[in-house]
Amino acid sequence: MNPRPNILLIMTDQQRHDAVGYVNPEVQTPHLNQLAQESVLFTNAYTTNPSCIPARAAIFTGKYPSQCGVPTYMTYLPKHEVTFMKRLQEAGYYTAVIGKQHFWKSEIDKGYDYLEIIDEHFPPRRIHKEVDPSRFGLPSNSTVLDSASSYICFLADSGFTEGSQLFEKVPSTKEVYRWKADERYHVDAFVGDRGVAWIRNQRPVGKPWFLTLSFPGPHTPFDGIGLPDEALYEQVEISLPSTAPEDIFQKPPHFRHLLKRYCELDETAQAIRSRMSDAEIRLMRKSYYANVSLIDRKIGAVIEALKECGDYENTLILFLSDHGDFLGDFGMAQKMQCLSEVLMRIPFLIKPPIQGFRGYQENSFVSSVEVAATCLATAGCEVPPDISRRSLTQFFNQTEAPVRWDEIYMEARDIRGIRVGQYKLAYYAEREYGELYDLASDPEERVNLWFDGQFQEIKHRLMTRLLDKLIQLGHNMHVIWHPDTPPI
Repeated sequence: MNPRPNILLIMTDQQRHDAVGYVNPEVQTPHLNQLAQESVLFTNAYTTNPSCIPARAAIFTGKYPSQCGVPTYMTYLPKHEVTFMKRLQEAGYYTAVIGKQHFWKSEIDKGYDYLEIIDEHFPPRRIHKEVDPSRFGLPSNSTVLDSASSYICFLADSGFTEGSQLFEKVPSTKEVYRWKADERYHVDAFVGDRGVAWIRNQRPVGKPWFLTLSFPGPHTPFDGIGLPDEALYEQVEISLPSTAPEDIFQKPPHFRHLLKRYCELDETAQAIRSRMSDAEIRLMRKSYYANVSLIDRKIGAVIEALKECGDYENTLILFLSDHGDFLGDFGMAQKMQCLSEVLMRIPFLIKPPIQGFRGYQENSFVSSVEVAATCLATAGCEVPPDISRRSLTQFFNQTEAPVRWDEIYMEARDIRGIRVGQYKLAYYAEREYGELYDLASDPEERVNLWFDGQFQEIKHRLMTRLLDKLIQLGHNMHVIWHPDTPPI
C-alpha cells in the first residue's frame, strides 16, 4: 500500500445487500460489478442499525449507536464526539463531502474542509434568502439560498420549486413515483455530477484527500420509473419475495403495525385480507433498481474521472450503504425498528490503493462501524482505543494475517442482536418475546424459533454471547482492573 493514499467513501441510502448486480443478476450495475472485480467483496457485511441517522453516526465515529449517543432516528451526535473525518483532517488530509450525511441537529465539528451536504430529495415548500454561492463552490451568478443545499439552489435556478414538478405518484401504488423531468435534475445525478466536477477541478494536488460521495438514493420516494435506466428492466421479469405477509404473525407485535400500512389484517384468524399486488411489488422493485442503475452510472463516471487524473491506483475506494429496505418482503416496504436481514445486511466492498489488485470474496462478518478504523489506518493515523479498532485493511495488507469475526452485533434502540454462525438472535429489552432464526435453513427469517423448545439451548448460548459483547462495549473496558490484581 502506497504511503498516504487518497480515500473515496461512496455511500448510498437504503440499498439492500442484494440490490447490486454482482449479487443479483436482475440488477444492472456494470460499474460496481467491475469495481468488485478489483476489490475485497464482503459478502456478510452488516450495518449497526436499520435507520439512517444512527447507522451513519456509527460510521462517522467508529462507535456503535448506543456508544456515541445516537440510538434512534430522533437523536444526533453530541458535540464531544469526534468524527474520523476530523481525525483525518488533523492528520493533514484535505477532507470533503458531497451528498447525504444526516447529521440532523448535531452541532458537532464534522471534520470537512469542503461541505456540500445534500440531505434532500426534492425542493422544500418555502425558499429562503440568498447567500454567497462560493459556500458551495458554485459560480458567482448562481442562486444560493439560506438553509438550502447546492442541489436545491440548482433546482431553483432551473425553475423547480416544488417536488411535484419533478415526479408524480404512480396511481394505485403506495411507494412508486414517476420521474417527469430531465435526468440531470435527479438528486443522484446531481450528486454524481458534482463528484466528477470535484475530482476534476477541486481535488487538491500534492496533498492526500478524503471525499465522502453520498447518494440520497435509492431511498424513497422510489422514483426510478421515467428515468432512462427504466429501459434496462423492460424485458426482465423481476423476482418476487419468497416471504409472505402472513409470516409476520411469528414475529413481535410491532411488525404488524407497519404491515397495516400495506395490508388489512385479521389478527384473530391470523390472515391477510389484502396486500400489495405482485404487479405493484414488481413495479416498486423496478423503480428502485432503475435508481440503483442511475447511481451505478454516476459511480462509473467518478471512477473514470479518477483514472483520467491519475489518482485511481493510489485511492482507497469504499462502497457501502447505511442499511437496507423491505422492498416487498413480508408485504412491506421501507424500514422499521427491527433487525431483519433485509435491513441489516448491506453491500460493502473496498478497492485497495494497490495497482493490479485482484479482487476476491471475503465471507467472514464485517460491520459498517469498522469504516472509521479502516480509513484511519489507511492514512497512517492512530486508531483511538474507544472506537471499533479492527481495520479492514488487514484483508488486503499482506503484512498481517486477517483476524476474522465469527459473530456480528447489531442494535435498534432497545433491541440488541447478534449473529453467531448460522443462528441469529434479537433480544427485546423488558419483553418476553424476541426473535431467533436458523439462517442456514431459513435465510428469509420466516420461522421464529424464540419459543421453540428444541432451540432453547442455542438461544441461551447466543444470549450469553450477546451479554459478553455488551460488556466489551462498555466505555474504557480495554483498561485493566489493576496491574497487581489477578485476572478473573
